[in-house]
Amino acid sequence: MNKPVLTARMSSKGQIVVPKEVRDAHGWKAGTEFEVIDKGGEVAIKPIEKTDRRFPKVTAEAFLAMVPSIDRPFPTDEEMEQAILREAARRFREKSD
Repeated sequence: MNKPVLTARMSSKGQIVVPKEVRDAHGWKAGTEFEVIDKGGEVAIKPIEKTDRRFPKVTAEAFLAMVPSIDRPFPTDEEMEQAILREAARRFREKSD
């Protein structure tokens, strides 16, 4: 099934309204920024993905390779709670000195 050809007209300010059907289909909201790509006889727009540089995109394989392996049984809830309480007591003593 072919999608209908949609048209838009450029304003005197150089603005083009992306048809609502296209905006809705792609989830583009007001304020979405686009990269404009000049392909010679055509122009394409591509939304700019805002990413946090602290969290670069990685493949699933690379992510799984970074997950530490645990070669012992995982601690129980009680063991984790005891460890937390020991650390809290240590920090309290340290702060009190």
